[in-house]
Amino acid sequence: MAVNLDSARAGPSVISIVAINSVLVAGVLSFGIFPVMVDGLVRLAHLGVREAGLCVTAEMAGQAVGAAGVLVLRHRMGSRHVCGIALALILFGNALSMGVTGSLLMLLIARSVAGIGCGLTVVCIGLFATTKNPERNFAIFNAAAVVLGAALAAAAPFVYRCYGMIGIFAAIGGAAGLCLMMVPFIPEFGSKAPGQEAKAAQANFSPGPIALACIMAAGFFISTGMFWSYAGQIGAWHHLDVTAVSSAVASAWLIGGLLGSILAAPTSRRVSRTVSTVACSAGTALVAFASTIVGDTKSFAVLLHGFVFLWFLLYPIQMGIFSEVDASGQLTMLAYLSQLIALAVGPALGGLILQSNSYYAFGLWCGLGYLIFICAALILLRSAYKSSRDASVAPSG
Repeated sequence: MAVNLDSARAGPSVISIVAINSVLVAGVLSFGIFPVMVDGLVRLAHLGVREAGLCVTAEMAGQAVGAAGVLVLRHRMGSRHVCGIALALILFGNALSMGVTGSLLMLLIARSVAGIGCGLTVVCIGLFATTKNPERNFAIFNAAAVVLGAALAAAAPFVYRCYGMIGIFAAIGGAAGLCLMMVPFIPEFGSKAPGQEAKAAQANFSPGPIALACIMAAGFFISTGMFWSYAGQIGAWHHLDVTAVSSAVASAWLIGGLLGSILAAPTSRRVSRTVSTVACSAGTALVAFASTIVGDTKSFAVLLHGFVFLWFLLYPIQMGIFSEVDASGQLTMLAYLSQLIALAVGPALGGLILQSNSYYAFGLWCGLGYLIFICAALILLRSAYKSSRDASVAPSG
């Protein structure tokens, strides 16, 4: 894309990058361990597969509400205040969850409250979208989320034995409480691309690109939310015990996630976005379906590693595309909102499919979402390249 806005983008300090990452990680920590959490709710809280999936849906629905609220709150309250509220809600929602695991209704409410807090952290996604090298910064965020999520997933069997589900909720809420000390270092939202460069970059912020970006996010994350939320149950269907499932999830989240995050930035520079987008999403679809066929512990772990690797390799590239299309960060946040709604729909849809033990149909439905993502991505990329070409040849006067 010809329009290069790096010279006009903001360059926050290292402590600001760390602070933004801290809040974002607190917001996605529970998502990283959804397979373990759902498995724990089924095995320890004695919920059905569908009921456990509804807890995930409630949290993701809350995230969608919180993300929508950011579009209003960040102009009225500022980024720091929004981040403070977000972390406080995550802490409160998880503290409430610790006392209501025996009541499905109260647990749904508690997860919704925590989800609203997680959704409010989308303000940090907008902040990253306005910085230099957004793909690199999104990759750093992914890596940080990976390390903490893997550590918590690996510790899950011990936590379950000693404290049950309460221990998991305490860990998530405690992480949010610790991150409150980083709120003063959050930068306020600002413009990064004044003048003609901003106009060129924001030319694609129109109904067409908005719709395509939202379809991309929805297609990819309905399937990702379905598969990741029930990965533990796929392992249980293959007769793997909870320790084997937790170990596979933790290892995949750590190794696959770190490798994908590390390779995202160089891949975006050396491989065209079109090729990397199609290859990664097609590979993710194949891995998701293969996991419903191959059932031994080693193969299951390898497939989980491949799934997380491709996911974390593609995600920063996808967010970089949105940032390039619209330099203001608004398109990125709208796509993220669509992502959260999709992550709420995915587990609910997956629960309905799995009610009849239809794991092969589950794998095919996952593939359909990735196919929709590929189609929307190709159209958006073609439009973005055309707009960049037009901007590069347009008279500067």
